[in-house]
Amino acid sequence: MSTYSGPQTLIYQADPTALHHVKKVRESMHGSLKPFINRKVRIHTIDGVTHEGMISGIDEGHLYLTVQASGPSMRGYYNPYYPPYPYYYPVNPIGNVILPLVLYNLLAISLL
Repeated sequence: MSTYSGPQTLIYQADPTALHHVKKVRESMHGSLKPFINRKVRIHTIDGVTHEGMISGIDEGHLYLTVQASGPSMRGYYNPYYPPYPYYYPVNPIGNVILPLVLYNLLAISLL
C-alpha cells in the first residue's frame, strides 16, 4: 500500500486483447501439461534457452522443472558477504534443483 498522495503517472498498461490471449494460452498449457508431471521433457523458451529435466509441478502461471545441478552449471542464491563454510550450504546428494519457468515464456515442450 502506497502512502504517496502526489500525482501518479501510468507507465505501462497491458493491451486488453493481448492480456486475454495470454490468459487463454496459460490456461491451455496448464491443462495440456498436467498429465505429463514426473515425465522427462526438453523445453525451449521464447528467449532461445533450452532446458532438459522432469516436470515436477504446475500452478496457475509456472511450470516447475527438476534439472540436474552439478559443476559449473550449478546456480543458487547465497549471501556473498558470508564466508562460505562447508556446513553453511545444504548438501544435495542427488544433484537436482527445481527451476521455475513462466508458462507464457515457453515456446516448445517435447517428451524425452
